Amino acid sequence: LRTDFRLSISFDGRSHVVVTVPSTYAGGLCGLCGDFDGDPQNDVPQEVPKGAATCDRPPPRQCSSRAVIARKQRANGEECGLIVSPEGPFRFCHLRVDPETYFQACVTDYCRFRGHKAIVCQAVTAYAAACQEVGAVLEPWRSKTFCTPACPPHAHYELNGTSCPATCHHPEDPEPCDLPRTEGCFCDQGYVLSGERCVSPPDCGCHHGGRYYPRGEDFYPNEGCAQRCRCTGLGTVTCWAAPCPPGQECRVEKGIRGCHGGHRGRCVLLGDRRLVTFDGLNVTLGGTCRYLLAKACHGDGEELEVTLEKGGDVTVAVGGSRVTMRSGSRWSVEVDGETRALPLSVGDGKTWVTQEGTTIVLQTAPGHRLVYVATAVLLVTVPSTSAGRMCGLCGDFDGNGDNDFTGPNGTWVNGTQELVVAWKVPDESITCSDTCENCPGHPPDVTGPYHAKNSCGMMVVTPGPFSDCHGQVGPEDFFEHCLQEMVLTGGAADTLCRSLGAYTAACQEAGAPVKVWRTESFCPLPCGEHSLYALCSRSCQGSCARLAHPLPCAGPCFEGCSCAEGFFTDGHRCLLPSTCGC
Repeated sequence: LRTDFRLSISFDGRSHVVVTVPSTYAGGLCGLCGDFDGDPQNDVPQEVPKGAATCDRPPPRQCSSRAVIARKQRANGEECGLIVSPEGPFRFCHLRVDPETYFQACVTDYCRFRGHKAIVCQAVTAYAAACQEVGAVLEPWRSKTFCTPACPPHAHYELNGTSCPATCHHPEDPEPCDLPRTEGCFCDQGYVLSGERCVSPPDCGCHHGGRYYPRGEDFYPNEGCAQRCRCTGLGTVTCWAAPCPPGQECRVEKGIRGCHGGHRGRCVLLGDRRLVTFDGLNVTLGGTCRYLLAKACHGDGEELEVTLEKGGDVTVAVGGSRVTMRSGSRWSVEVDGETRALPLSVGDGKTWVTQEGTTIVLQTAPGHRLVYVATAVLLVTVPSTSAGRMCGLCGDFDGNGDNDFTGPNGTWVNGTQELVVAWKVPDESITCSDTCENCPGHPPDVTGPYHAKNSCGMMVVTPGPFSDCHGQVGPEDFFEHCLQEMVLTGGAADTLCRSLGAYTAACQEAGAPVKVWRTESFCPLPCGEHSLYALCSRSCQGSCARLAHPLPCAGPCFEGCSCAEGFFTDGHRCLLPSTCGC
């Protein structure tokens, strides 16, 4: 970012920020960067009394081996030592940018994260960027074993590339480019930048109202959201009237203008039999075939298709990929048939799949979210902008549950059995039935014992661990399902725990508070070595994968196992950073 008053800010998107100001600001600044008066002694920031209301002063992290690490790194000239090596690839930069500060920061990270390659690589990359910012000459410093460059399709690595690459907006390289040379990934010959992707010129997006939009993207071009537009490619923009529905307003959220303010739609599948539509209709699934649960059907340009597979698996078609969440599988999903570890992103980085505690969470940039707790619950939540645009067994999300008895062609059906059959997905590769041949009969009305507050009644009792959630996620459907399942299984303990866990996930997805209800003797959740149970677990944020490649994690937290201090999640295991994978 550059301004006409000579302020310059650069950010690598991870850990390195450079702010440059002209001398006219000398002595007139404040903040963590100091006052720019030439005296570093008065730059020590003063702690705000009592701190902010939302945070506490973190305990100091101890690293007893830091001095030893610094000596070894400086002596061998590798990893952090590359920065200060007098014969190393950065030697021509030493007189331009003091390497000692960057070296010490690198050693600190090395010590705290026990030599994790990705973290150390970020520290060395920061010095490389600082050197190139001042025009210093660099020699190759990346190798096949350290900081190996990884570029997306149709791109390659360059040590001294141009900071003014060819883009869809400017297909020809701007000459001359007055910005410093920089290392990074650059498009191959014949390709240009479209956002973060390299595309051929015919696949470029559109320019509209002074902004660039990738091909296929929908947007509201003006304040008021009177029109919605779509970039259809080759520079063509198609717009249509799409005012915000009643109860919503046009505003910018997370950098995107749209219709906001209405409630989110929530479709709930409990177990593999009881479904509650977006508009509150209860549906019993009696068949064993594939069924379309939810789909963005009415031309909003957003791909989303959720299918319940035979056996309870769930497949989501989104962003040009098919993501399958297998029943009983954790820390992995299948993407287009290939097993992939979590967390990951698909669809040009606009869809993220993460593991949060016991829950797999899939979320999209437009605001769709799937929360999957195997064998217990599937939550499909959609933003208010999807109101009236959905179809499938979950309904159309128009606020009227009475019209949810409609099939794919909009025709009315008689009863839930016909509704389920209407939304069956044909699949000749499986043998299935539209009726439940081996299902237990309707349970007798012997639910009395399970109304107790140490059973299903825990969901509805006030005050209780879930009472603060009632206003956001009503417990009625979860409670009724729990009663039926308890009768069918003879009051099995794992059935009760699964039902309570399902309601916990629904409350936490909605951001509602839940109090601790598990104990060592009641529904304990066993955790592995170096981990412990947490009602609010954020497994994604502390994962090995996120050390190297930061990915967006789910907004809310979910119950599950959290790694102990100093350990990071790697699937089912908690590892030291130095033993994390690649």
